[in-house]
Amino acid sequence: MNNKDVFENMTVPRAVAKLAIPTVLSQLVVLIYNLADAFFVGHTNDPSQIAALTVSFPIFMCLTMVANLFGIGANSFISRSLGEKKPDNARLASTFGFYGSFIAVGLLILILNVFNLPIFRMAGAVTESTLAHTQSYLFWTFTIGGIPTVGSMVLAHLIRSEGNTKQASIGVALGGVLNIVLDGLFVSVLGMGIGGAGIATFISNLISFGYLLTVALRTKDSVIVLNPLKFRFDKNIASSVILVGIPAAAVIILGTVANILLTNSMSSYGDISIAAQGTVQKIGSVGIQITVGLTQGIMPLLGYCYGAGNLKRFKSVSSLSFIILAIYAGLCIALAEIFAEPILHIFTSETQTVEKGIDFIRIWFLCVPGMCFTNLFGAIFQSMGRWFQSLLLSMVRQLVLLIPLLIILKNFGGETGLMSAQPIADTLTLVMGFIMYITVMKKTKEASV
Repeated sequence: MNNKDVFENMTVPRAVAKLAIPTVLSQLVVLIYNLADAFFVGHTNDPSQIAALTVSFPIFMCLTMVANLFGIGANSFISRSLGEKKPDNARLASTFGFYGSFIAVGLLILILNVFNLPIFRMAGAVTESTLAHTQSYLFWTFTIGGIPTVGSMVLAHLIRSEGNTKQASIGVALGGVLNIVLDGLFVSVLGMGIGGAGIATFISNLISFGYLLTVALRTKDSVIVLNPLKFRFDKNIASSVILVGIPAAAVIILGTVANILLTNSMSSYGDISIAAQGTVQKIGSVGIQITVGLTQGIMPLLGYCYGAGNLKRFKSVSSLSFIILAIYAGLCIALAEIFAEPILHIFTSETQTVEKGIDFIRIWFLCVPGMCFTNLFGAIFQSMGRWFQSLLLSMVRQLVLLIPLLIILKNFGGETGLMSAQPIADTLTLVMGFIMYITVMKKTKEASV
């Protein structure tokens, strides 16, 4: 699909809106469907099921890690190749990204099934009831649903790489809407609890994958090639895809480790604390998903501009994105501080969970500015093919700052200290990201002169 006019001629605000709005809207649906599990399972008023959802979250995110590694890596390479007028390279990258992700997720499913008990225990399933609910949920969402989940996410990234954000967003949103409907049916109407939520997620992702596969196969003049018989392995293309995808995957890997550490540390305070923490993080995913929608929407535009050598347009897109996210982050903090209790009541009526969650949500939402801008910096660096800067930012944020802070602050502040670690780490990373961005853009400008 040819979106040359959007990439080259359309005004920056219009181009950003055309590419980002569908992606943001689809991420809103994804957000709602992620919250649907918390909403319906939360209204069982069973702390063990809510805790199991919290324990399952970082493990389930490993699927997103695989999708980011191959999908975002291929997305960046394809859009830059289109800007450089090298469509054959883009075709090879699309095939490698698609089939490489299936091999990777197959290995993860094998590992989870062989070592499920120690993994679940380490993730925070300390009681037998929480362990049983965790096993039920992840059987459907990971063991059975891993392939279609990763397949739908990778295809969405590939389709967006050509600027076709509308169709990618419809596919993602379709899965989200179905999950909400099926959650209500299986969890509330049929009383299947967290197991029903898992089945709902599996079915919705399977249908989403089918839709996006149809779009990719039927789109004319597309550089997305899914026929395995036409695949030719190119070491340079494969390494470029993987290197750019590694930072995006590292965000998930390190975030998963941090989430496991947080949940495991919080488990010493009981299921109520885990339930409150998990509910707050689900609500807090608002800040993440909207940012993800914007950054994923503009990445093809940034990559195309950079590949074509149009640095003026590249900087204009980046600057407009900074302004949008600054306004958004301020609104998120204000809403969390003012409406903490009513927001929590939407997801659970369990009194102790709400009481504990009020303090948690007001602390945790202070991380939204850092999360927004760190994601944006990562997208900018990835679109330029600057994998090292993106990886360094992720490593510092999670490995150097967040994980040590979780250990240190638990000893000094208990539960409050644990919830404070993320805002502190993200704010410090924000400062580092600005410095790196200014340095990279200065060097890029000098190199182009």
